[in-house]
Amino acid sequence: MSQGRCPSCGADVEFTAGSAQVVVCGHCQTVVARKGADFESHGKIGRVVVTDSPLQLGAEGRYARTAFQVVGHLQKDHGAGPWDEWYVEFSDGRTAWVSESEGAFHLLLEAGVEEGVSLSDLHPGERLRLRNRVWVVEERGHGKVVAAEGQLPSDVDPTQDSYYVDATGSKGAFVTLDFGTRNKDPEVFIGERLKLEQLGIPAEQLRPRARRKVDLQQARCTECNGPLELRAPDKSLRVGCPFCGALLDVSKGKLSFLRLLEKPDHAPIIPLGAKGTLKNTEWMCIGFLVRSCTVEGVRYPWEEYLLFHKSKGFVWLMLSNGHWVFLEPLAAGDVELSPLSSAYFEGRRYKAFQNVHAVTENVQGEFYWEVTAGEYAEAAEYVSPPYSINVDATEDEVTYTYGEYLQPEVVKEAFKLKEVGPTYGILPSQPNPYAAGMRSTMLWSFLWLLGLLVLSGIFSVNSREEVVLQENVTVPADAASGTPAAMKFSAPFELTKRGNMKVEVAAGLSNAWMGVQGDLVNQETGDVVSFYQELSYYQGNDSDGFWSEGSPSDSLYLSALPAGKYVLRTTAAFDASPRPSVRNYSVKLVHDTPNGTWLCVALVLMLLAPVFAFVRSHGFETRRWADSNLTE
Repeated sequence: MSQGRCPSCGADVEFTAGSAQVVVCGHCQTVVARKGADFESHGKIGRVVVTDSPLQLGAEGRYARTAFQVVGHLQKDHGAGPWDEWYVEFSDGRTAWVSESEGAFHLLLEAGVEEGVSLSDLHPGERLRLRNRVWVVEERGHGKVVAAEGQLPSDVDPTQDSYYVDATGSKGAFVTLDFGTRNKDPEVFIGERLKLEQLGIPAEQLRPRARRKVDLQQARCTECNGPLELRAPDKSLRVGCPFCGALLDVSKGKLSFLRLLEKPDHAPIIPLGAKGTLKNTEWMCIGFLVRSCTVEGVRYPWEEYLLFHKSKGFVWLMLSNGHWVFLEPLAAGDVELSPLSSAYFEGRRYKAFQNVHAVTENVQGEFYWEVTAGEYAEAAEYVSPPYSINVDATEDEVTYTYGEYLQPEVVKEAFKLKEVGPTYGILPSQPNPYAAGMRSTMLWSFLWLLGLLVLSGIFSVNSREEVVLQENVTVPADAASGTPAAMKFSAPFELTKRGNMKVEVAAGLSNAWMGVQGDLVNQETGDVVSFYQELSYYQGNDSDGFWSEGSPSDSLYLSALPAGKYVLRTTAAFDASPRPSVRNYSVKLVHDTPNGTWLCVALVLMLLAPVFAFVRSHGFETRRWADSNLTE
């Protein structure tokens, strides 16, 4: 510990952190540096303004089982209000910085200087390989130190801009490259994104959350004097007046007019200030945007509602053609992105759907960034219904959000709305309403198919396939076609059980035809079962070579016959040909043989349901992707 007096005002100052090189005098804001045993003045720095940060000097916490203490505090500003950075010293001598952004904390440890990296080569959305890891650049910017307190590792210069690049890796990893005044290799700070409770600071050492001036909570528009009740005054940087359309700046702790916007053609469906419970959290609607894109000369608008929770931060509800999507912030480093192809997040593939130029048209309510009407962003969407990955990129920043489709009734019930309006068309992340039915139909069809195959197998195993008659028939040479002279009776045969009958007929045909009329006569009952089988076979040669058509043999199945004694009577009809072979034929009867016809018919009927389900589901997907501007 080093103690002494401020060279400017004489107040007591002391160094308790071994890594600190300067300390800010708490009385006169002089930056005091130690030079040997003496202290010297390095000018004055602005006094820290009260923000919503829960951290404060002297707070003690624990990270990775190592204790630390907050010993210094910087406030930086890039023209849109200050942000806080806290200097901490660990009990083992290491030092780190804790920065705050939209309710999240990033603890960053110094990792040395990275040579060969240029600020001009790093753009939001690009991938950067650094220290054997892949990072995604999320923001590139600059800021000046405007205020400080406590002990700091080096001198501070409030006159110079400090340029930085922020990037994220997987699983909450975070890196900042500090380029200083742009003319040097960057200092690298690597750490991770944490929640406040992960810093291990006891609640009694946290500062009660401050709020901006009370008059901001009941402020009035500087243009129309309309009442503006700010619902997140500690975090809002922009306010859109719902009465006159004025866009107001809040970053300096008071309202100042920026520009007049065109008012939306209708009021927000979710009123500003309305509260609703989604994802087991009660959110308050504090902002409303109208954005649009133009594709092939056609304007496509949509609405975005900013929701706020004091401990969980900000999320979005997007409304497009009556469809709703819940959007949560997502670290770019957690997404593996293949431009215009696909994205991967937590093992799920998201297919690229669209890439458009989105413009902000109307603004109402409060916003945590410097929103302005007319600002453009490159918006890309990757879908895996009901989820989506959404990327908004500007020149200096890229933001990722994770979307989940919500049924309109869910939003209506959450915010107690009277109406949410009808839906039109198909949203990119809308779940296919026929997909579940198709999967169920496919599953049941598969089970029925297995059942049919098993049943067919049982029939096949239990079939006797007994040849009860096989004989060759020669029609007399003087017999006329189809006359009693061409008739033949078989020897009697017996069927010992009920079963179907397969009839096989063959003839020695060559460029001729023959028809065989058969009658199975039950000798005990006199019942007759008839069949007719016509055969034809023609062949020859022409300029194309040998050809043939028809067949000299064929078969058919008869319905199940009862047991009993039978006689087969056959009558032949044929060409008037002098060749004896044309008049000869054979008949074979196979009793109790499997017939696959019923199985084929059953399969065809069974396939009707899955085919219909597939066509219906595929038609929905076809209509969905017809709206994509990334498909051929």
